[in-house]
Amino acid sequence: MVPMHDPIEGLEPIPPFARGALRHEVMRRLLRAIFAGSLPAGTRLMVLKLAARFGISSTPVREALVELDAIGMVEFVHNRGAVVAPFGPKELADIYQIRRILESEAARSATGRIPVRSLQELRDETSLLASGPGNPEWLACAVAADRRLHELIASGCPNRRLSREIHRYDVLVQTVRDLIGANEAAQRRAIHEHLAIMDALLAGNADEAAAAVGRHIESAAQAAVSALFPGQPA
Repeated sequence: MVPMHDPIEGLEPIPPFARGALRHEVMRRLLRAIFAGSLPAGTRLMVLKLAARFGISSTPVREALVELDAIGMVEFVHNRGAVVAPFGPKELADIYQIRRILESEAARSATGRIPVRSLQELRDETSLLASGPGNPEWLACAVAADRRLHELIASGCPNRRLSREIHRYDVLVQTVRDLIGANEAAQRRAIHEHLAIMDALLAGNADEAAAAVGRHIESAAQAAVSALFPGQPA
């Protein structure tokens, strides 16, 4: 009988230079494998085996699995431990729906609480990016501005629980972005969406800020589902 392939064996060790925040690096590697289909639903994620494969201690692996469970990518099953949860276009769309709900409400709550100078400086920078050349340096700046806007909104939200829930999805969203790549057309569309968000925040219009964030994340969800699951409905 031919032995069954263990998908854990396909994971690469984590090199020392990538060990800044180990649990996040473990999350990224597991998420990439799940998105690629090399860790299919139901795969057991045994802490000691993963730790040995990554060449690290078991603590960050255990922490990563707990965080992945919190965002629905892993499930803890009685007598089996952690297993990969079912994942497809619907599950990805569901994750972005949760993000939309959380970040829209955060934008509403953060209106009037984000330092105006920080917001205006980012708006000016983003406005310049709107007519930028579209080269790799431009893309890197656009992605960085995107992250700063979302961070300003999360940090400006007075509800710390809400802010923490938003940050739960940071690694997942960044992993999706890394996999699908920085696309110029998508990034230009996002820039205009960001400008609408910042205009609403600067105007003190909480309802419009929430609505603009909702539209932006819905657009990002459609792009992510199309890129990771081409031709499949959400």
